[in-house]
Amino acid sequence: MALLAVASVSASAQNTIYLLGEVHDNPKGHAQRFDLIEKLLSKNFRPVIAMEQFDRENQEALDQAMHSCKDSDCVIQKVGGKGWDWNFYKPVIETALKLRLPIIAANLSSQDAMKIARDGLGAAISPETLRDFNLDQALNNDLFEEQKRAIDVGHCHTLPAYAFKGMVNAQVARDVWMAKTIRENASNGLILLAGNGHVRKDVGVYHWLSSAERMRTQVIAYTEEESGAVSGPETSMFDQTIRIEPFERNDPCEAFTGRGMNDSGPVQNFP
Repeated sequence: MALLAVASVSASAQNTIYLLGEVHDNPKGHAQRFDLIEKLLSKNFRPVIAMEQFDRENQEALDQAMHSCKDSDCVIQKVGGKGWDWNFYKPVIETALKLRLPIIAANLSSQDAMKIARDGLGAAISPETLRDFNLDQALNNDLFEEQKRAIDVGHCHTLPAYAFKGMVNAQVARDVWMAKTIRENASNGLILLAGNGHVRKDVGVYHWLSSAERMRTQVIAYTEEESGAVSGPETSMFDQTIRIEPFERNDPCEAFTGRGMNDSGPVQNFP
């Protein structure tokens, strides 16, 4: 097996924005990423930490938990939602508590994503935000097609054609909301923790950042060696690609057997 790459980054620029990806269920990837975070913090880098794992409507409760809790278990009990293996995120939360680093809830809720998938971007994104990110205009066709392709692969080619527009809208909305979170909180540096699909430079969060924000952004993916989840030259998608050993898991495509759309809309499985 090939040697695993090691990220080499510097926190000398204290306002740097780091977009750090993940394979959600791979423990080695989480461990390597946290090792990088510790190295950055050892250079006296004190960023805001934005996390895909917390939904935006829980920000007030998250702030209260970070103020009142003594450990990560308390924070997770008060604010942690379903669908995440919170053991992977405990070290980050513990470190944020210790160093008094703010944690920002960077994601749309599943409910808001479903609203957008059914009714369009305006169903859960304000008109002001739509204008700020040029979403009051049609999506760029290349971006739409690449997001469509990624969703198709992620759903094991089981989705009907009519599902893609709504699901692309939901994915774009989440990326845009993360970009908005960065814009509002990154003046003194920020680390975003999100899936590799969200941190892609070509169509993910980075795409929605301003030119000035991009200039101080580093994008690092933690990907499994045999992963085929994304296409195209990796150098165009990420600044660094850290190879991690594949995690043994059941075939994820088994979950989509006989599924794809149900009576209430697209089955939810956003990257």
